[in-house]
Amino acid sequence: MALQTSGAISFANLQTELGGSNPITMGEYAAFRVSGSGNTISMNQFYGASSSLDSINVTVGYRAAAHPTYAGPWYGYANGSSGFGSINPTSVAWNSGATYSELNASNPPVYSGNYYLRVGTTGGTYSNSGWTTVTVSGVTYSRTNFTYATVVGRQFWSLIVGTTSPYGTTVGATKTVVFN
Repeated sequence: MALQTSGAISFANLQTELGGSNPITMGEYAAFRVSGSGNTISMNQFYGASSSLDSINVTVGYRAAAHPTYAGPWYGYANGSSGFGSINPTSVAWNSGATYSELNASNPPVYSGNYYLRVGTTGGTYSNSGWTTVTVSGVTYSRTNFTYATVVGRQFWSLIVGTTSPYGTTVGATKTVVFN
């Protein structure tokens, strides 16, 4: 999670979010993007800083199965005409010019009760790179375990993750997705 956006920030807050050694020095954090410029760094320049590539809040939506064998039900987010759920932000921080098209899990009968976790983007650069891990509701998955594919106008990663939806099944719940 990112640092708070107001109030006091301590060296301990910085070390917890961004890492570093003891004793802590401001020079350790020079590589992190902070607001402002010049040679002087103020603690308020770290408001919102994060060690992660991207952190998205997903308001869980639901879509019923569209096909008796291969599709759904879905929980999470998808855009488009049959979309469900919502996310904030929608832009992909690890792929300039891209937006998220899917952050969801489906449970089609063809996978014997297992959920299929999907990450989808549109726009930007298409390649099986940009992130190493994704954490959904506190569970971390490695990109190297996902199947990667592209179709006209989008790219996506898919992984069978077990019998429990990473997004849960409560419509309207907020889940956090973090890319590193």
